[in-house]
Amino acid sequence: MQKYFQIVLAFIFMVSIVFPTQSEASETQSSLVNLDHLDFLNEEVTIDGKEMLITHIYSEYPDYEWVDDADEGIACVDDVARAAVVYLNHYEQTKDNASLEKAKKALNFVMYMQADDGEFYNFIFDDYSINTDGPTSKKSFDWWAARAMWSIGHGYKLFSKTDPAYAKELKESFLLANNALQKKVNEKYGEYNIINGYKVSAWIGGFDAMSNALLGLSEFYEAEKNPIVKDSMLKLGKGLSEYQFGSYTKYPFGAHLDWDGSPTLWHAWGSGQSMALAKAGNLLNKKEWIESAKQEADQLFTHILVRGMIKEMAPTPTKDEQIAYGVNMLTQAFTELYHATNEKKYAQYAGIAASWYTGNNDANFQMYDSDTGRGYDGLNGVTGKVNMNSGAESTIEALMSVQAIQQLPEAMNMFNVKTKERLTSTIHEAEAFTAKSGNPVIETPESAWTGDALFSNKIVKLNNRDTTQKEVNIDKKGLYLIYAALEKAPALGGELKVDLKIDGRKVRSTDVSAANKYLTLVNLNRVNYLAAGKHTITLTAKTPYNETLTLDNVVVQPVNEYAVYENGSGDTYKLLRNLLQQKNTIR
Repeated sequence: MQKYFQIVLAFIFMVSIVFPTQSEASETQSSLVNLDHLDFLNEEVTIDGKEMLITHIYSEYPDYEWVDDADEGIACVDDVARAAVVYLNHYEQTKDNASLEKAKKALNFVMYMQADDGEFYNFIFDDYSINTDGPTSKKSFDWWAARAMWSIGHGYKLFSKTDPAYAKELKESFLLANNALQKKVNEKYGEYNIINGYKVSAWIGGFDAMSNALLGLSEFYEAEKNPIVKDSMLKLGKGLSEYQFGSYTKYPFGAHLDWDGSPTLWHAWGSGQSMALAKAGNLLNKKEWIESAKQEADQLFTHILVRGMIKEMAPTPTKDEQIAYGVNMLTQAFTELYHATNEKKYAQYAGIAASWYTGNNDANFQMYDSDTGRGYDGLNGVTGKVNMNSGAESTIEALMSVQAIQQLPEAMNMFNVKTKERLTSTIHEAEAFTAKSGNPVIETPESAWTGDALFSNKIVKLNNRDTTQKEVNIDKKGLYLIYAALEKAPALGGELKVDLKIDGRKVRSTDVSAANKYLTLVNLNRVNYLAAGKHTITLTAKTPYNETLTLDNVVVQPVNEYAVYENGSGDTYKLLRNLLQQKNTIR
């Protein structure tokens, strides 16, 4: 009998070595989440007798001390609310009570910044007084209010289980904020504006900002099925899901647009619409919202994975000023779609998106340092230069990304991939074309900003029958689409057209007339087979009454685009997108 017990004890000892305890497993799982730098940026303060936590805005290389904004203040709801979400996530994943306490103090600050009507101020000065006049601080229901709702809603969901008395405070604040949201939304609910021929929901305003509010509403509703909260979710979800245009082959490629003043401008930073729609759609069983999120993910976001991270499309994609705030939105959209659909590919896409942090980027630089917890402030994809500062926003957004993917083995398997090969679109600036006939004129616009979009560089003005052409190199044979970034414009008494020829053969004549002048990306052909090698692209303007066509650049897009990735174990994966079949595969 004694020998039997010795064997049993030995077995238990072996099991304790091989299989970690729950707390040890949590510690291992969260090892990539290093809160040290975020903790350093925080300061615990007491305002009106209540303990709070504020997050200092900037932290600059090489010393990484606190740096505040001389005009706006030392801390803001924008950052503290997101810091609260990080700490709430951390508690949920690790049961670390220190993170729960930090989240509570951060939420105390967020609620302190709320006005009696439910709206929010944003910044405080160094004497802890509220900045009531700053352009990014004045009382409103803007970015900071939407982020406040996100953090308070998430806090209510968690504290309703751990601290019901404190959850009651959060609930009162959240419902007051929801009253302000309802007032904002109901003023024009059901109304639409027509911008450059596109139908735009009039009741949303900042679509990117309001995605944060929808996230907060979803967190709250998950804990309590409040009908007024659901009403807000339905109204925001409707507006966000409808402000989406394009397809696999038509600009803006399924993007949820961000600003109601332009249906042709998309930016990566803060574009959380797909993340919010996938989460809310899953919660309310609104399949059309999940489909809307899938459309952007499948059509635009996977194109970005193949092409490499960008700052924005306006309509030309730009690779400068890439920041964690943009990368996190792609990562979170994919992870929420995985939770909503249980499709493995979205977890894999999330890992590829997050690989930007581990050095799979244009600077080949690790943008999140798990040893220090710093998220670096950005990189320029043209020059390869890295901004080594590590402010609150970049650190928080990087931590959010890692928190999102570390729960998904399929995502973590892709977290350290490097892009080994890609076949994707190429951009050819109009000023690099040469005149074949007529008198095309190269101009430098007074401003790159057109009022709703951006010229990528110089522009070319073409009058009737002016012709310009360029020889381009095709690396791999296959089917290709040709686009032009140009200004659609009114054509009095006729049509404004562009004739496309490839290697001297006319392919198509495209009408680019519009009621108002605006810059966009236009598909000039259905599809053409091109052999590998040199090909000549020729464009001719057909304008009535000798009106002018403004050309910015030409884009050559393979129908079958792809990227090949390799992870740290030597495994390779190919993400292949077929634009005509409207299909993405990863294998």
